[in-house]
Amino acid sequence: MLQKIREKTTGWIATLIVGLLIIPFAFFGVNNYFSERAQLWVAKVGEQEISQDYFRQRFEEYRRQMRQMMGESYDPSILETPEARRRVLDGLVEESLLRQYAKAIGMAVSPRQLQEEIMKIDAFKLDGKFNAQQYRTLLASQGMSPLSFEQRIRDELEVRMLPQGLGRSAFATVAELDHYLRLRDQTRDFRHVELPAPAAEEVGEPDAEALAAYHAAHADRYLSEETVRIEYVMVGPDQMGEAAQSVDEETLRKRYEEQKMRFTEVEQRLASHILIRLPADAPAEQQKEAQARARALAEQARSEGADFAALARENSEDAGSKAAGGDLGWIEPGLTDPAFESALFAMQPGEISEPVRSAEGWHVIWLREVRPGKVKPFEEVRGQIESEYLASERERALNERAGRLVDIVYRDPSTLAAAAKELGLEVHEAGPFGRAGGEDPVTRDPKVLKAAFDAQHIRDGTASDPIDLGDGRILVLRVVEHRPSKPLTLEEVRDQVQDDWRRDRLRELADRQAAEWMARWEKGASLDDLAAEAGVEVHEAKGVRRSGIAPDPALIREAFRLARPGEGEVRRAVVELAPDRRALLELDRVSDGDPAAVPAAERQAVADQLAQSLAAVEVRELIERLRERYPVTIAENRLQ
Repeated sequence: MLQKIREKTTGWIATLIVGLLIIPFAFFGVNNYFSERAQLWVAKVGEQEISQDYFRQRFEEYRRQMRQMMGESYDPSILETPEARRRVLDGLVEESLLRQYAKAIGMAVSPRQLQEEIMKIDAFKLDGKFNAQQYRTLLASQGMSPLSFEQRIRDELEVRMLPQGLGRSAFATVAELDHYLRLRDQTRDFRHVELPAPAAEEVGEPDAEALAAYHAAHADRYLSEETVRIEYVMVGPDQMGEAAQSVDEETLRKRYEEQKMRFTEVEQRLASHILIRLPADAPAEQQKEAQARARALAEQARSEGADFAALARENSEDAGSKAAGGDLGWIEPGLTDPAFESALFAMQPGEISEPVRSAEGWHVIWLREVRPGKVKPFEEVRGQIESEYLASERERALNERAGRLVDIVYRDPSTLAAAAKELGLEVHEAGPFGRAGGEDPVTRDPKVLKAAFDAQHIRDGTASDPIDLGDGRILVLRVVEHRPSKPLTLEEVRDQVQDDWRRDRLRELADRQAAEWMARWEKGASLDDLAAEAGVEVHEAKGVRRSGIAPDPALIREAFRLARPGEGEVRRAVVELAPDRRALLELDRVSDGDPAAVPAAERQAVADQLAQSLAAVEVRELIERLRERYPVTIAENRLQ
């Protein structure tokens, strides 16, 4: 939508821009200027570039996935960070590395693999089966052609081939599995005492000098929040009123004729096959043998009383269809190998083909049935065409309105009043609010926050560029008041400073007290003696597992961090339970789990998990090696 808005940004501002461009052209030359502008990649991986447009597309897909996954807890601000953008870019770089290496070692996606992958997608199914019309309609609604979608799927398969291959080859040895189970099921026995918190009189109260010193030493904790107050105008679908509420019949029929291919169900053919696999670079003798075998099977299939499905189950080398007697289901043009498709669509129902050579090998094809193509009549799709037309007209009207907004604001960016008056819009006010946003939902949008706290907008009070809020809403804002963050005086935050001083003082006293008890413990005093002296109990915990929640999780974490004690030894540690509470922990026994006690089914499940983990490590190591083979260059300044 913003691109459409920019296309409408004309008038004297465009003339001014052209005039300004004459200056750099005169000094540096037109060729130099455009050469610089041509650098539109965000990353180069070897000789392959990742464009800004592709990066933005994939980032928006990532944003949609996060929104769907997180539901009501979704917070857009978590994605408006350099780290989030870099995370997506790193994924694209790794995809490029894997794809280039797969091609370099000769791995490729066969037409059959591509077809199977597409036909597995639930969105393209009706009544549980792949539907060609549903396939084309959904792609058209997303502005994609079958060719571009198939290339996208092919790219994804190429990226997955190597990791999946490593995953299938990875395994955990019996020794590795047993070692893991011993650690997983390990238990520890320990004792602990909770030391009393420092007494209130020990903490005391800070005098004026101590408070002032603490406030000065931690000045970065006591700052006022930076805030802005903004005004904004917004155009959106709710302002379209009666725009594009009806359309005449002639326009609908014309649109139907223009888009007739969308409503055409192509011819489909129900086929089975027998595949004799053959590598593309197979020796001539091997090729002749495979062809002769396929020809013999074709003759056998044509013989009276022959059972094609039985022949396929016995002889076909296509793992995907062999068990089903070679059944490939309904096939339409564009989904199979060109040679296979050409032969299939030249056959008559019931016919068995001569051997057909494809990238996979030799096929013997049996055409079982033909389902003729047909065009849905206008009356059947009229409602769909009308709703799509009206939606596009509303979007066009909205784009025109947004374009007028941009033109008016660009003429005088120091005010929004002119745009509001000419377009009949309301100037809204919001704020003051900080960088986390305010009560107005608009102010919590990351793009609005970014513009509101932009240094130039704050300094000049000029209007922002148009901000796309989604759902067809376009907003332009202007900062009318800015209050920078400033240090707060001691008087303004005295209560908070006192609380912070007491908390830090408690922690300091608790640490000092624990260190004194630990020193006496290490000099020979027993834990029981120390507990009696402190007037507290010794608590025992036996058979505690890593995943336990009692006693205190902090004690369990520390117990499993300590080294295994030797015969007759113990391991000691001080554990922080709270800012003012410490515990003395004594670990005296570690018992490994028994791998033999784990049921066979569970052992297999754990072995599979370990294999997946090992495969992930191997993939990560492969990617690191590929980064050395294919140099990666990142254009940080283009990650916008």
